[in-house]
Amino acid sequence: MIRAPRSILFRIVSLHVAALAAASLLIPLTVVTLLNATVTAYERDALHRHEAEIARAAKFEAGRWRLDLPADLQALYAHGYAGFAYAVLDDRGAVLFSSLPSGASIRQPDPWRPKPRFFRHERQGAVFHGGLFHERIAGRRLWIEVTQNLSDPDVVVDDIATAFLKRIGWLVLPILLALLALDFYIVRRALKPVLEASQQAGSLGPDTLSVRLSSEGMPSEIEPLVRAVNAALDRIEQGYMRQRAFTADVAHELRTPLSILRMRVEDLSDADAARPLLADIDAMTRVVGQLLEMAELETVVLDPDQRADLHALGEEVAAYMAPFALSQRKHVALTGTGAPVWVQGDKPRLFRALRNLIENAIAHTPVGGTVELVVMAPGEIRVLDEGPGVAPGERELMFRRRWRRDRSKGDGAGLGLSIVARIVEAHGGAVSVENRPEGGAAFTVSLIPAPEPSAAGVVEQGHADERGQGDQPDRA
Repeated sequence: MIRAPRSILFRIVSLHVAALAAASLLIPLTVVTLLNATVTAYERDALHRHEAEIARAAKFEAGRWRLDLPADLQALYAHGYAGFAYAVLDDRGAVLFSSLPSGASIRQPDPWRPKPRFFRHERQGAVFHGGLFHERIAGRRLWIEVTQNLSDPDVVVDDIATAFLKRIGWLVLPILLALLALDFYIVRRALKPVLEASQQAGSLGPDTLSVRLSSEGMPSEIEPLVRAVNAALDRIEQGYMRQRAFTADVAHELRTPLSILRMRVEDLSDADAARPLLADIDAMTRVVGQLLEMAELETVVLDPDQRADLHALGEEVAAYMAPFALSQRKHVALTGTGAPVWVQGDKPRLFRALRNLIENAIAHTPVGGTVELVVMAPGEIRVLDEGPGVAPGERELMFRRRWRRDRSKGDGAGLGLSIVARIVEAHGGAVSVENRPEGGAAFTVSLIPAPEPSAAGVVEQGHADERGQGDQPDRA
């Protein structure tokens, strides 16, 4: 079953099309009816005028009827069936005078119906319009019949009516089409504030929770919906801010107890018992750090004038992660273009995203393997590992919060790659993953290219404050 589109514009225009279609039928029918009624009234009025002339010419003198028609009327009625014709009948229905060749009448009077009777009569392919009228002259009753041959060339009323009916369709059709186009324009203009509000609503997200739909110019029927949506957005923003503040507060409150706990564990005399406890404390510290990062990223507002050189950034991240890789008996290498690759972005946050990707790649690269950073123009950097790769069904899931391939391992909170995705998304870029033909996974970060900043223009930002505790890998 095909469902009709739910567009308001489509519905209104469809109703207007249906209304215009009905109008396109009703208007000609109404015009035809009105025109026919006008023609009929005109024809009957003409018959009545002729009947009045004949009645004035009828005289009853010396016990007999006499008809004294003027010469012009005698000429008018001299053609018999060709044009106008008359017949005069007495009260018994006997024909007294007739201009018809047969000397008879077309209709017989009804004594019980003194009102005028109009009729149409066909004879030898011709159509006659006639009327039978009742008159009293000299105290005696007469019936006067007048007919007109509608096929006569002198009868132009029916010809005009026929020509008009043929042309009215070509007149009505363009008018209706113009009305339809005008309706479409009017409806679309009336719904313009609604369309703009829908586009504005489609752009709402976690970064634009403070934006509200505008009610300026909104139809009164839609304005209550806009107010309700804005009220709902107010409640969502308040709840979102409370949740964000709670996460940050909890993470801050946990940092001090964890530091105290670490010092106490380090003071234990039993090193073998302290070692697993310190590992658990380190894992908890990483989770707290990730929670703080997530809370910070939810409020990030990037300056569009910020620039970063991907090649220089890759060198710094590789140098920063090299000691950690060597401690795992693995290697980090930087390849690709050696020239600067400028992109729009905040260097400290991009450093954090690449650090998380490299740490994740180190965790899944076997001992003796190499994690490779490949810088490519115009604004792309790839992180390649030599691990088991990523199943196709997991490539979208792995950038979600709290996702881990093996949840039985309690070595992470599943936030590292979601932090990467959030940072890249805030920069207007994209991050994706695919398997390498030779084995392993390839993470690709695509950013918006930017021109090289001038000496007096944008200054590349540092990131020394971002080199904190690394994030726990998300891929097991």
